[in-house]
Amino acid sequence: MELNYIIDGLIDGIKDIREHNHDGNNNEIYNDLDRQTELIKKLIEFKKQIENHDYNIKVAKQLTDIAENIQALVKLMALVSISNSDDAKAFFINDTLTSVIDSLDNYVVDILNVSDSL
Repeated sequence: MELNYIIDGLIDGIKDIREHNHDGNNNEIYNDLDRQTELIKKLIEFKKQIENHDYNIKVAKQLTDIAENIQALVKLMALVSISNSDDAKAFFINDTLTSVIDSLDNYVVDILNVSDSL
């Protein structure tokens, strides 16, 4: 809605400038240009708001992905810890635990990188 208001104002301003130019009314042309300048500033601000919103959505998606991956690793660790099989626990501890810890460490680094970009 705000964007439509800005665009309509810019179009109307151009029409006013043409009309005042045709009439030879320089004072009104300057006023028209001042209104155009204000609308252009609003348009630039609107663009920045959209960019910030898009960026925030991207960051939120990254954090969601990281959280889901951490949650999956924690669930895996919980399943192994309640397992009745000593072989499964040993396999997890000997063959998988290091990569799980590395993955958790990588996710912490990812979170830090995302927070640094904010």
